[in-house]
Amino acid sequence: MEPSKRVITPQAEDFPQWYQDVVREAGLAESSDVRGCGIVKPYGYKIWDHIKTELARKIEATGAENVYFPLFVPIANLEAEADHVEGFSPELAVVTHAGGEELTEKYAVRPTSEAAMYTTYAKWVQSYRDLPMRLNQWNNVVRWEKRPRAFLRWSEFQWQEGHSVFVDEQSALDEVWQMLAIYKDMYAHMAIPVIDGKKSESEKFAGAVMTTTVEAMARDGKAIQGATSHYLGTNFAKVFNVKYLGADGEHHLAHQTSWGMSWRSVGALIMAHGDDNGLRLPPNVAPIQVVIVPIYKDENKDTVLGFARRIASQLSSMRVHLDERDGQTPGFKFHEWEVKGIPVRLEIGGKEADEKAVTVYRRDTGAKEKISANDAWEYIMKLFGDIHDTLHDQAQAFMTSHIHRIESINDIDDRIGFFEASWSETLESEKLLKERFSIVSRVLPRQYENTVPKNAKCFITGEPAKHDWYFAKSY
Repeated sequence: MEPSKRVITPQAEDFPQWYQDVVREAGLAESSDVRGCGIVKPYGYKIWDHIKTELARKIEATGAENVYFPLFVPIANLEAEADHVEGFSPELAVVTHAGGEELTEKYAVRPTSEAAMYTTYAKWVQSYRDLPMRLNQWNNVVRWEKRPRAFLRWSEFQWQEGHSVFVDEQSALDEVWQMLAIYKDMYAHMAIPVIDGKKSESEKFAGAVMTTTVEAMARDGKAIQGATSHYLGTNFAKVFNVKYLGADGEHHLAHQTSWGMSWRSVGALIMAHGDDNGLRLPPNVAPIQVVIVPIYKDENKDTVLGFARRIASQLSSMRVHLDERDGQTPGFKFHEWEVKGIPVRLEIGGKEADEKAVTVYRRDTGAKEKISANDAWEYIMKLFGDIHDTLHDQAQAFMTSHIHRIESINDIDDRIGFFEASWSETLESEKLLKERFSIVSRVLPRQYENTVPKNAKCFITGEPAKHDWYFAKSY
């Protein structure tokens, strides 16, 4: 059986089609019978599992505790916060019938859980001694997407969402930035550089006072919102009566935050590192870190397989897979594992078995090297770190070289990447930019938050500029 005739579209030819091809050919996911919803296949889910495991470790290390709330949200709860319901109305899935009859009270399938959780928070929070309260849940949510895309924009997706309560604004703001830093670290764990900072008024979370974000860059220059952390102020506390009795004997509104990261991160991983041959996975999140492909003839099959099995045993502390399938050529196997992005491939033929050596192929650069089998474990462990750094450095170099400084809206052209510009931050100017170029503000980089803009005038209106922002098309 030789490699499939189905090919992966080159990135330069059609990047969105390249993405769909890789998702299919690498066996990550496929469409379901429900429009806009996908089926995540075992290999794709293992990648998400490795991301989840590390993210859960980081979140739990901050002291946040896990809970679980119901999937359904009373519509009345959503409607209580006007900005919130307005922001999510176009994406809501509503349950109107159940148990064979029409429901007197309608339920939304949660698009996010603020409205689902905060009525309960009002019961749990009574005194300042109950605070801070920092809870997180792993769940699935539904936002009815008009233009679905695997992992990035399915109508149903998995994520974690944290919801914290504090006595004062500063404690809540500290939480916002702490959780955003965790998300930035999480993307670094995946060898993906991101830009951290604030969202604009029109792009912030519905009902929030402030939204912060980490933004990644795909290989076609578009932005991917990697995760968000929101300061909700007392907006939801007012609506859901989340108050506490302070040490001063008075009742006060609580200050709240919410923060989340989803399996959109799998899409970012594909788009940040993949090439025309498929995935390129950093070892930290690769379901298989090392694949061993034995190459033999009938006369030396037992010798080669025996040696390959000993190498697999030697590397058992890693996520290693020995490909012993009969009836498929080494070339077919090489192709399959390249598409799946396995970081390291070991080729073992009769010569390697005789010499007690292995040929090491690294997916990130395509380089090959023969090494002694005795040195394999130490060599590969070191190689993991080098592969991670190489992927990160390549992604960082791509991002840096595709951030273009502009001084006027007329400077916007067909260059891929982000445009950096000084901006007045008005809603009208952002609307104009979106209508004319399908570009929106992505992030006010944190390093620019307290600096004077490079140009005193807004690049759109000529009015006084407030900060330097990054603008881009996005997924």
